[in-house]
Amino acid sequence: MKNIQSTLNIILAAAIAVLFFLQFKGSSGSAGGKSASKATDSAGASVLKVAYVDLDSIQVKYTYYKEKTDEFARKNESAERDVNNALQKLENERVAFLQRGQSITQSEAERFQQELQRKFQNIEGQKKNLEKSIQSEGAKTMEDLKKRIDQYLVEYNKKAKYSFIFSTSSAIDVLFYKDSALNITNEVVAGLNAAYNNSSTK
Repeated sequence: MKNIQSTLNIILAAAIAVLFFLQFKGSSGSAGGKSASKATDSAGASVLKVAYVDLDSIQVKYTYYKEKTDEFARKNESAERDVNNALQKLENERVAFLQRGQSITQSEAERFQQELQRKFQNIEGQKKNLEKSIQSEGAKTMEDLKKRIDQYLVEYNKKAKYSFIFSTSSAIDVLFYKDSALNITNEVVAGLNAAYNNSSTK
């Protein structure tokens, strides 16, 4: 799986490199030099304008994401507490049953063992359901996060007029070099927070 991901990253990086090469090929002016480049620009050729957003910074600074992260942490803690309490209760039942000692009959021991196993399986099922629910909600939150960023960037770019706005992060980064002058993360975070604070769905 890692080899496939690495291959895809290399292909994507190569595609980006080709895109930049083709875009700037005409403006480099192999025959006319700088004067040819200026002439092309003055003739009205579009200039490629790019920027990037650091997703790591958005996760740290975007209020919506931070609130959701805190919410998931609370839900995880609550789920773990519930499961641990149920397991402790089961252990207490086992200890109390064994304290009867020699008075326990073979049939009682078998019934108790079956009941204990049934309860343990129920707790395991409860744990899996809680984990699945939290994972599902987490996936929906990430979809909503992407939707919010996409919608904001559409409005933001009506004035900024970027040709491309890339995303970068410590987890997935296919940009080999990033000029910090092209980093618009702070502007985007400020806009996202303003939109979130003003939203009725906060």
